[in-house]
Parts: sequence; structure tokens; C-alpha cells
Amino acid sequence: MTVVLPAPRTSLSEFLHAVTQVLRGEDRSHGLVTALQIARLVPAVFVPGIERQNAAAIVAAGLPEVTYRRRTLHRRLDEHLFLDIGAGTGVRVMACWDDRAYRVRMHVAEIGESLLWERIVVHFTEWERAGRPVPAASCTRRPGRRD
Repeated sequence: MTVVLPAPRTSLSEFLHAVTQVLRGEDRSHGLVTALQIARLVPAVFVPGIERQNAAAIVAAGLPEVTYRRRTLHRRLDEHLFLDIGAGTGVRVMACWDDRAYRVRMHVAEIGESLLWERIVVHFTEWERAGRPVPAASCTRRPGRRD
């Protein structure tokens, strides 16, 4: 037996509006990622901290409007995406380990007008100068570990 409960019209319209916003946000995010994947990569300065496991927490602490994603494409090649969906800007960083130079080389593609790459470089430089503090968001206890 199914019971249909009447819902107030305002809550239903608010729900539909929220769902529409989520769907539009995903579409904008997907569009930014697609544009970044076809944008030309150029050599960039090495930015310490981007390669760290807690980079998402570091980004969230200093650039809360920026979404960070990381994925490993190969054993020595990582893709880092920084998306500011509200501003319609994004940065794609390809970090590759160079055996000859014995260091990480970075290449960057940027779309949008907000100088997001410069903001990322400044944020990670300030983080480095501050002694590489670990953001509280990344300080979670792991099961079975005693602190």
C-alpha cells in the first residue's frame, strides 16, 4: 500500500530549485574540466605542496572557493585540477617526475580571467613560508592508530 503525503508547494519548488542548481553546477564543473583538458599546457614554476597528500586541505584552508581534485595518470605523472566554479575559472597542473633533473616538473593550463594560477602559487608559497602547517581538516585519526 502506498500513501501519498501532500507536500507544501513552497518546499517542492525549493527542492526542485536546489536540484537544478546542483545539476547546473555539475555541468559547469564538467565544462571547465573539458576546457582544461584541451587547453595548451605550458611549463610552470615548481610549487611545493601541490604534490602532498593533504593538498586538498591546504587548498580548502586558504582558497575555500576553489575545488581541488587529484588523480594519478601514471606512476610518475599526476594531474591536479583547481576549479573555481563560481568564477568560471580553472587550472590544470601536470606534475611529472624527471629522473634526469631529479625533481618534479610542472606544466599548467589555465582558463578564465581571475588569475587563479597566481593565487595558487601565492597561497602555497605563503604556506611554505609559514612552516608547512598541517590544516586541521587533514588531521583525522586513522583506525587502529594510537596518538
